[in-house]
Amino acid sequence: MILFILLLFSIEIYSRNEARYHQPSRGFKPINKIKLNLAVFSALVFVAGCAMQDEVAEESGTVYEEFMACQAGPDYTSDNMTNMIAEWQMLIKEVEALTGAWGYVPAAETNSSGDTIWWELQWSSQDAADAAWAQWSSNEDAAIWENKYSSVLDCDGEARGSFDVAYTNSATFGELGDNGYFYSEVYQCSYNEGSAKDSAMDFLPLYEGALDEGYAGTAFQAGNYYQQGNEDGFLWVNFTNSKDSMDKASAAFAATTRDKMFPIFSEFATCEESPDLYHGWTLYWSDTKDFMPTFPSS
Repeated sequence: MILFILLLFSIEIYSRNEARYHQPSRGFKPINKIKLNLAVFSALVFVAGCAMQDEVAEESGTVYEEFMACQAGPDYTSDNMTNMIAEWQMLIKEVEALTGAWGYVPAAETNSSGDTIWWELQWSSQDAADAAWAQWSSNEDAAIWENKYSSVLDCDGEARGSFDVAYTNSATFGELGDNGYFYSEVYQCSYNEGSAKDSAMDFLPLYEGALDEGYAGTAFQAGNYYQQGNEDGFLWVNFTNSKDSMDKASAAFAATTRDKMFPIFSEFATCEESPDLYHGWTLYWSDTKDFMPTFPSS
């Protein structure tokens, strides 16, 4: 399982742009289960050549991201995962459209998606992502990479999940460690009758403004993941630089944030009480292309 941490989640909140610090989050269970093909993903990241900025996303305050679900293969080892990510990073060095990638591995047996590992990709635009996927079938280098490591990580290629994601500021409460690790809580939330995405989007900056020094040093960041085509709810994801920091952030929320923000939030949404928990790693960040995560040895 620790292997997924490496590959699947090129995702960790190592240093997401102002729109996201990432940690969530990215990787958790989307409201509709996502299935993606590792080969397709390779192409996705390898082929994407356009850096067109999605004006709609900019205006809405969101960034475009995709998720795929994976399982560890029989040849998983820390060394194999490190080699896999290192070779993948070489393939995508010139892909300007891919801005970040993170991986999530379950940190609890009670997660709603079981032992599924999530790979999260952040793009400059949805059009750029679609163009990359379309070109995958003709990419020989990506195919070679995928075949070489198919027994290390196995991903379902039937579908990929599309999300519009909004984040709080990523630099307010500290940074992640040099190894790219982050810890995340993923809450599945439903809109109350008469409410929709706009209510959640309006709430997030109010919530950010209510956070205080109690979160200092935790690298805390919140992300709201809106799955395209799903009008029933969204994912609320909290990110920190460790489990201890998440406990500190939770204590700060109970002490100074809950009473101010929960009455407002409860007017438009209801979330499950128990979140899914994940260990995550940043697998790629376009502003620091030489970054390589450090994975546990066991």
